[in-house]
Amino acid sequence: MKINFTLNPLQPLGRCATLVLTTLVVLCVSGCSYSPSFNLLGSYFPSWIVCFAVATALTAVIHAVFTKTKLVTELWPLPVVYTCLISFLSCTLWIIFFN
Repeated sequence: MKINFTLNPLQPLGRCATLVLTTLVVLCVSGCSYSPSFNLLGSYFPSWIVCFAVATALTAVIHAVFTKTKLVTELWPLPVVYTCLISFLSCTLWIIFFN
């Protein structure tokens, strides 16, 4: 006696249900097709990279201001503070310019 161990998970659903599921998946994934990018020196960059770079530069400027005003001694732990600051600025720039 030969036993077939290969199972098709969509086999019991039928052809119509498979078509409906496939259509739903395609419609749900179509929202991911547009990612804002722009031409920078002949190459297309995703906008989130630019937001991250600008946020890093702004964080460096803010660090200089914190150091000059002696506020850096009150901030603890610095790696967490600056990581959160970069994340906050990056998301804020994204919302302002690309959303």
